[in-house]
Amino acid sequence: MMTQVYSKVSGESEMETPTIDVSSKDFYGEGYDDSDKRIPDMTIINRQLGWNPKTSLWDLLESTLTYQHRTYAEAVKQTLSKPVASS
Repeated sequence: MMTQVYSKVSGESEMETPTIDVSSKDFYGEGYDDSDKRIPDMTIINRQLGWNPKTSLWDLLESTLTYQHRTYAEAVKQTLSKPVASS
């Protein structure tokens, strides 16, 4: 889903090579404190609090990536517009 949303936000074509699922142990090494079995489940929140999100996961990812993409693009533009110090 992330690659699809990023493709939409950035205007770049979707990746032709699929992403690879790597465990945190394999990626970060022994001792990294995270759970590979963590699976978000809104039914628990709904049951305990009676709350449901008003924004879909897709819309949330799209708005977050849009903000990040614009912020990054603006930072790059500002950096590139600064004169380079000569030695």
